[in-house]
Amino acid sequence: MLHALRSLLRAPGFTCIALMTLAIGIGVNTSMVSLVQALLFRSAPFPDADRLVQILGAAPTGRVEVFSAVEIREITAQTDAFDTLTVLGGTRFVASEQGHGTERLTGMYATADLFSTFGMQPMLGRAFTAEEAQAGRNSVIVISHTFWQSRYGGRSDALGRTLRLDGEPVEIIGVMPPEFEYRMLWGNTQLWRPLAYTKEQLEWRDYRTFQLIGKMRSPGAAPQIASSLANLAVEQAKGHPQTYGGFRYRVLPLHEALMDDTGRRISWMLLGLSGFVLLIACANLANLQLARATAGARDLAIRAALGASRARLVLRQLGESLILVVGGTLLGLLVAQGINSVVESRFLIDGRAGLTVTMDGPVLALTALVALITGVLFGILPAWFASRTNVQTVLKGQARGSTTGRGHNRMRQALVVCEITLAVALLGGAGVMHRSFEKFLTRETGWDTARVLSGTLPVPETRFANEDARMAFYRQVEARLAAIPGAERAAIATSMPVFDYNGERQVLVEGQAPGSAENFPSAFHVMVTSGYFATVGIQLVEGRLFPEDIKASDPRVVVVNETLARQLWPGRSAVGQRLCSMDSGYAFWAEVIGVVRDVESAATVRPPATRLVVYKPLAHEAWGWVHLIVRSEKPETLAHAFRQAMEEIDPEMPADWISTVPQKIEGSQQNLRLAATTLTWFAALGLGLAALGIYGVISHLVAQRTGEFGIRMALGAQQTDVFQLVLRHGVLLTVIGVIIGLAGALAVTRVLHTIMPRLVGLDLPALALVAVGLLGVAIVACLVPARRATKVDPLDALRAE
Repeated sequence: MLHALRSLLRAPGFTCIALMTLAIGIGVNTSMVSLVQALLFRSAPFPDADRLVQILGAAPTGRVEVFSAVEIREITAQTDAFDTLTVLGGTRFVASEQGHGTERLTGMYATADLFSTFGMQPMLGRAFTAEEAQAGRNSVIVISHTFWQSRYGGRSDALGRTLRLDGEPVEIIGVMPPEFEYRMLWGNTQLWRPLAYTKEQLEWRDYRTFQLIGKMRSPGAAPQIASSLANLAVEQAKGHPQTYGGFRYRVLPLHEALMDDTGRRISWMLLGLSGFVLLIACANLANLQLARATAGARDLAIRAALGASRARLVLRQLGESLILVVGGTLLGLLVAQGINSVVESRFLIDGRAGLTVTMDGPVLALTALVALITGVLFGILPAWFASRTNVQTVLKGQARGSTTGRGHNRMRQALVVCEITLAVALLGGAGVMHRSFEKFLTRETGWDTARVLSGTLPVPETRFANEDARMAFYRQVEARLAAIPGAERAAIATSMPVFDYNGERQVLVEGQAPGSAENFPSAFHVMVTSGYFATVGIQLVEGRLFPEDIKASDPRVVVVNETLARQLWPGRSAVGQRLCSMDSGYAFWAEVIGVVRDVESAATVRPPATRLVVYKPLAHEAWGWVHLIVRSEKPETLAHAFRQAMEEIDPEMPADWISTVPQKIEGSQQNLRLAATTLTWFAALGLGLAALGIYGVISHLVAQRTGEFGIRMALGAQQTDVFQLVLRHGVLLTVIGVIIGLAGALAVTRVLHTIMPRLVGLDLPALALVAVGLLGVAIVACLVPARRATKVDPLDALRAE
């Protein structure tokens, strides 16, 4: 090993390049392994985390994360394998307190077993009790450590203070420890309040708003729970086929349940593609080692002539590789730490940075294993070729000892082709993803995404006695927003096509009876004011829209989108037809008065659960959570006036998340853009390493064939002939690698399409651009050695021969 170390020190250029290449390859992979471990495998930071599970559902329309109080009662009665089963419901409170003004706080309603489920108690004060989880008695809250520090400076006198949440006075009775703030679960949650079900929540089966997290009696009880819930799903499907047809329950470990399928697939994709960078690095280092072994062929031949065995020669070469691996791994850990810091600062959870990516024991152990495999990969082939040196041929050659065989050349060329192949696959994936983002953001969605400003307004049920009073308030809000200087019009809706509509319900036509959800279509149901369509720019195709003065007592009418009209009444006009919507087992019939253009969500990359949409007058179903929408030529300039207008109407009900559609898209796609940027960096590193490999091979070719070039020029060859000869060799290797790599790029594109079918598709122009670009880089990499070949002096070359 000492001799190998001295040998590396005598070649500082080679050693530095090798260490940097290894550091990049190992660092990128270590970072991606630690990211996947943090997102997919790290247990929640609670005691007995292996016993914590979340109950989810899988329906024909997709993943179900929330349940109704009715369903929760049935689930609880079906299984006794839990020590505790906690119900959680996220919300936004309007908080007011003397000296602090009014603001929106992110909160969570929870049952009293919250603290025993997660095995943590307040660090100050106490937890709330089951008796306090009753209507009229739940006026207590427990706050987060972060909220305690930011609002009250960490003072103990925060306990006992009174806040007004949605107009109700509540008392702070406890402060949770900082370890409780698991952002993957809680996001920006600042307080927890006892859950007291409302009358509607207790009665309506479709009122789905609660998560279910339980602590199992034993870590291995998940299959038993899943089996019992499978029986429940069968019973529910018999009693309510329109809701539970094709439905099944899933019981997942908490940390696994918190990552959706898209995030999981993207994480694995990035880990797999980071392996491409490592393979390119290995190929590059193997090429460098082969060149070095070729240059030292005479030294190896002398050692073999003096009795050195083949094993000894192989071990000598592997010794250098192992030293490089150790040094490259240490540098790679620094590279990984730097990448992890960037990821932590840019990976958003609920709109804020909150992911911790660490290199713990398992990650370091895997890094050591990867480093060892890397050392063998880039060291064994050069060592084996070096050990096969023909002693007599080398010793009979010239003193300079640059003799090498065809095997070395073929191997080096094969390695370069592999590098180019992998680089094309990476570049192709990155190019397609970036072009797909641009197309996605500029595509036609069917509505005016550039001229809309919106905010959300959660309206507490306690603020208004009935839906008529709530609707009167909405009309007041709509009129005030429309009066903002610069606003063209305003509207209110229960959801917007920014992140897809919500409110799925089964729909039927006359002559049909309710049946299985698998056999009848579902449609998004969106409650809107009459000005909604003009405000967001959705065109009327047929019929008419809702009158502005429509009242709750008026006959039920709906407007549908084109896809629903074509599917339910093919070849006929939908206007004048009767449509039934199933809601919690009840049938609601309405007349179709209009058909509007289809719209697509502006930000969601996953396909929608359904493409059918029913628009219903907000006056007929005045929800307590709505979107306030203003149309303007320059919507970004109205945010302050929007906020001020809501404060004038009711200071204790400010609008939340006021932003334009592009701003909402930017925030929601931050993590996807981070993935795309990461893939781009992988591609850039792969391209750089591939270019270095091409340069190395062509430079070595020129050094080997100096005599040949001299003879050619002595016999009359022009410099341009030699230049083209060298350049042709490099371009040929590149073309072979590009052709094979395009197949790999198509495979990467297919994987991306599977993960994000709405975003990524086949993009031949992008792949063609990648191929041309890499060919250009390869030509540039060949120019210097090709030019060097034209400078060969024929007399010097012939004299050397």
